[in-house]
Amino acid sequence: MQEIIDIVCSYEKVRSHLEKKPDDKKKIIKIIKEIKGDYKENVVGAVAKFIDKTFMKLYDGVNLDLPDGFDIKEFQKKYHLILCPNHQSHADYIALQYILYKHGKIPVYIAGGINMNIFPVGGLFRKSGAFFIRRKFDEDIYKITFQGYIYYLLKTDKVVEFFFEGGRTRTGKLLPPRYGLFSMLLDAHKKFDDKKPLMFIPVSLAHEMIPEESAHAKELSGKKKKKETTGQLLKVFKLMNKKLGTVHVKFGEGIVVDDYDDLKSKTQELAFECFRRVGKGMPVTPTSLLSMVLLDDPKGALTWKQILKKASQVCLYCHHMKIPLTKSLEADSFEAALKNSMDIFINNKKISLIKREKLNQVFYAINSDCRIHLLYHKNMILHHFIVPWVINTTWFNIFNGTIKTESDLMSYLKKKRTELKYEFYLPTIKEMLKETLDVIEYASGVKVHSLEEAFNMKPQELFNLAKKLSPFATALTYIFEANYIGALAVRYLNDEIFSQDRYLQVSKELFDLEIDHGRVVKYPESFSVPKMQTVLKLFIDRKVVEKTEVGYKVIDKDQADELSEKFVSDLHDQLALNLKVTK
Repeated sequence: MQEIIDIVCSYEKVRSHLEKKPDDKKKIIKIIKEIKGDYKENVVGAVAKFIDKTFMKLYDGVNLDLPDGFDIKEFQKKYHLILCPNHQSHADYIALQYILYKHGKIPVYIAGGINMNIFPVGGLFRKSGAFFIRRKFDEDIYKITFQGYIYYLLKTDKVVEFFFEGGRTRTGKLLPPRYGLFSMLLDAHKKFDDKKPLMFIPVSLAHEMIPEESAHAKELSGKKKKKETTGQLLKVFKLMNKKLGTVHVKFGEGIVVDDYDDLKSKTQELAFECFRRVGKGMPVTPTSLLSMVLLDDPKGALTWKQILKKASQVCLYCHHMKIPLTKSLEADSFEAALKNSMDIFINNKKISLIKREKLNQVFYAINSDCRIHLLYHKNMILHHFIVPWVINTTWFNIFNGTIKTESDLMSYLKKKRTELKYEFYLPTIKEMLKETLDVIEYASGVKVHSLEEAFNMKPQELFNLAKKLSPFATALTYIFEANYIGALAVRYLNDEIFSQDRYLQVSKELFDLEIDHGRVVKYPESFSVPKMQTVLKLFIDRKVVEKTEVGYKVIDKDQADELSEKFVSDLHDQLALNLKVTK
């Protein structure tokens, strides 16, 4: 403890503060005690044995995927190591520590929210390497003390881990990175004399199933997040009759940071580079693949033969585009892996079997209240398939003459990218164009060097291309149905100053009407609170809505009308093309 205090107090900002206010040292020591991790190998070893006998019965195992030549102990000799995983479940805290202990008894200090420091598990987390961070830095003295503790971790060559999203994703999509810890780590590193570089290692975590699935679904429908309590965390034991599949952990290539001039720009660049690499490394798992295939139809059911056909088409695309697949989805184990995941869904009451004796067929159908659960898994991998979806929508516009030139196509790609800017971290236009050419080559079998060459393809070739990409034709439909609902809500609220809650209430009413009696919205998962909040951000960005001190107001009703009509047109075009190519 004394070593921690000495090093924290030697940190430039803390030292400067104490020179002015020496009596604050007691406050600083108290804050250090609140924050500090206290890694004990014997405790972590005991926890690992406990996990082997209890929680591992919930899982089929942990799949660890490391780059060639990856040796964390060798890296430690050359770099200050920082692990940057995404965050899906409370189980993530345990999963990475468990893996690294099993892999070589590597002590890791993990940043966790202060909400996890609850009796009695808080003490256990602390002795397993967790250090705790408040959600808000209300006091300057807390901020500089926490920065000093980060300085201590680097100074003593600890391996540090933090979840760059700042919290668990409720939708399955990666959340935008939070800059705070990136900035503090870079700033602390600047104070060192030895200048051993930092290495940030992106880690892609993918759960086949997550324990908090039901709680996340409730939050998506608008219920407030429940505060963590010991009782709530111990409810995990009620899951012992369920199966949660495999946890997949993929370590990426490290990002080395040594010297830089502008802290702010370097922080943002680094944070989004970690984000991009985690996204690219996110593997397609059997459950995420099944979810995408099954959610393709808003109401129907699929036979096992239909499921296998669509899933194999997606996997072929992934192989060509070098999108990571779990080892279980390799050719020799492909069907068995899907069967196992389907059994998990059925056992967990997400999917039902429907027998049609007269047809001599068995159909697999998502239970009506579980589509939002499967959407979580689909969203984990959806960013991999944005470009083939966009290409599918593009070809319809080429067929009907809306897009006639390469310039028209460029303009169309930019518009689609803008419409999705708040959904995912998107590739640049340049990257999108390169990927577009790669996808065209995959789907047509013809090497294409420019978009202009694509326009020279014969109508039948374009049709065949759309047919090969048909598994992705409706992948993003629910997003654009939500955009349509948002546009209707904004039009309805045109004459009033409204709150976000009022907007959400109106959106939900309009969504329910559409599902029951409408002609546009078909997918029950198209409404969720985070999704509708994202739509509102889009309308603010498009200057349809303005946020004021007293609420929101519509400032361009004409554009709201145009957008709602556009979303309807786009959705009908998608449906028409999908029906045509799947006949």
